[in-house]
Amino acid sequence: MKKFRLSEELNESIVDGIIEGYKDYLRVRKEAARNLKVHGAYAWVKGNHIDHHVAVQCEKLGVESKLSKAGVTWQYLQFSVEDIKTLFLIKNARYFDPEAVDRGKDTYGRSKSKKSAYMEEFISINEDVEFPSKTNKTLGGQSRQLVLFDETPFDSLTNEEVSEIAKQYDRFYIVTYEIDEEFLISAIKLWMPNPVNNKAYLVEDLTDLINTKTSHIIEMEDQTKAILQNSTEMPDASLYDIEIVEDDSDEATGES
Repeated sequence: MKKFRLSEELNESIVDGIIEGYKDYLRVRKEAARNLKVHGAYAWVKGNHIDHHVAVQCEKLGVESKLSKAGVTWQYLQFSVEDIKTLFLIKNARYFDPEAVDRGKDTYGRSKSKKSAYMEEFISINEDVEFPSKTNKTLGGQSRQLVLFDETPFDSLTNEEVSEIAKQYDRFYIVTYEIDEEFLISAIKLWMPNPVNNKAYLVEDLTDLINTKTSHIIEMEDQTKAILQNSTEMPDASLYDIEIVEDDSDEATGES
């Protein structure tokens, strides 16, 4: 997969943006906890901060970001590199399943039983890419899905709209970031999904770029850690734009 790597400059900008966005998110979480009597909803804005700062960092290299709407109220960014006809998205690794890209994982770490139609379309961008030959694994089982604000992109797009977007590109990537038990970014990876077997192949591990600059340093204070720990509790879904789906039958519905 080496021939499909992005430029070193772009890789660095993506990493810089993810880290800066996460730092900005932590700052906002601390301010909200200090100034508001209720601030739990801020737990769901991480994706917006990361997308924004990736856009700021990458636009210097000519990468365009397109604002799109998910569901009724939530927004996210698509990133395109026009000169190499490439589209990429940023995703929390917690909800990403490299063995079943069009399904992803739920908050319990299990592969979702219902696939996302929009992801099928975007994966199809890579139909002419020559991937390594590997055997695909059959995935199954039931799952209880928790669909959160910043983890449900493209819900409001029709299949026709996604198809039109897909026609404009030759390559589609997913950049994932991982947050460890200390609430620090521990890994960033670049993946390319294969439409033939629905798997994602690792193009490049960008983790070594983390903490290569002084701007990457995150000083995790005990107070900040306590705020993040408290926000990991399961919320009451009725209070947010969250849908809980019990996947007990073939007729169960979930994230599209």
